[in-house]
Amino acid sequence: MKQNNTPPPDVVAVQITEDRLTFNLEDGRSVSVPLAFYPTLLLASPRERARYEICHSSVYWPGLDCDISSECLLRGAREARKYAQKARRRVQSAVA
Repeated sequence: MKQNNTPPPDVVAVQITEDRLTFNLEDGRSVSVPLAFYPTLLLASPRERARYEICHSSVYWPGLDCDISSECLLRGAREARKYAQKARRRVQSAVA
């Protein structure tokens, strides 16, 4: 298989609803996945979700230590299990 050396497209805007995460990309595309793909964001408060930084093809939520690239959304990649478990523990300890 021929390797693709094209860099992932830059993110120009982010939209997060109750159930979807959407990145608007520099090339005019919008890519959206269920928020359940990223438990760290799903379990976060709306205020925590609103605090993000766009850096080229990646979006970072500093308060959640969560980083998602446009390439991940385009591939339909889900959050790694260890990060999802960390998010669940964070929410459980906040409730306790």
